[in-house]
Amino acid sequence: MTRLELLAPARTADIGIAAIRCGADAVYIGGPAFGARAAAGNSIEDIERLCREASLFGVKIFVTVNTLARNGAELGEAVEMICSMRGKGIHAFIIQDCKLLPLLAARGPWKEQFHASTQCAIRTPERAVQLAGLGFSRLILERELSLNEIKAIREAVPPEVELECFVHGALCVCYSGDCYLSEHLTGRSANRGECAQPCRNFYDLVDKDGKVLVEGRPLLSLKDLKLLGRIPSLAQAGVVSFKIEGRLKNESYVKNVVRAYSIALDSFIASQPGRYCRASCGTV
Repeated sequence: MTRLELLAPARTADIGIAAIRCGADAVYIGGPAFGARAAAGNSIEDIERLCREASLFGVKIFVTVNTLARNGAELGEAVEMICSMRGKGIHAFIIQDCKLLPLLAARGPWKEQFHASTQCAIRTPERAVQLAGLGFSRLILERELSLNEIKAIREAVPPEVELECFVHGALCVCYSGDCYLSEHLTGRSANRGECAQPCRNFYDLVDKDGKVLVEGRPLLSLKDLKLLGRIPSLAQAGVVSFKIEGRLKNESYVKNVVRAYSIALDSFIASQPGRYCRASCGTV
């Protein structure tokens, strides 16, 4: 039987606990540093508190370490931070900088897993196979992929490598992990957790003759993702974790979105008796 996971964002431990109580099977949260949301860091003590609550219901906690290190010293700091969280109840670390993997392996063995962040720009079977070969147990796919692209990746990687897919929240006009627009315009790098979100700004569209065709519109901003009705097709394509974007969102947003997707996931599982089940236990 395939276990399906609803994965919720948490800016803080309290928001993570609220997500669990509304039906999340897993929660991802930033640690003290090196997270792709610099404004959403948490102490190890708060993460331990979240892990204790999660353990009551078989809920998994993932910690984000998904920025690129500037130098060897920062790599060493990231390794030490991850090692300091061993044995705290965390199930996995979400990583962008692949140079961390051999350094962490040298400090093994590990019971915690390592997931390849969407910042690793996973949008082709070739890239997915490469990352799976490095030792990642789960691949977090680009938010902008089509269903056929997801199926192709699922067919390309070993069956034990899990696929995680975003189902709700913000979309970027640029490729995750390959976007340098913010850094170019403001000096704030998305790969350092400091994206200034220039694609949300208002722009004028001007032709080569200087004529203003569109004035003051968010021309680069995509509508948010909402795949509430696509859970069946994603599950049948091989996705096992359905991820809600929003580590900067408030508690009421997280609670309501988690509850809506939890109900939808339960409905799909009930329609496929004996084939799927939820990844955690308990009843909301």
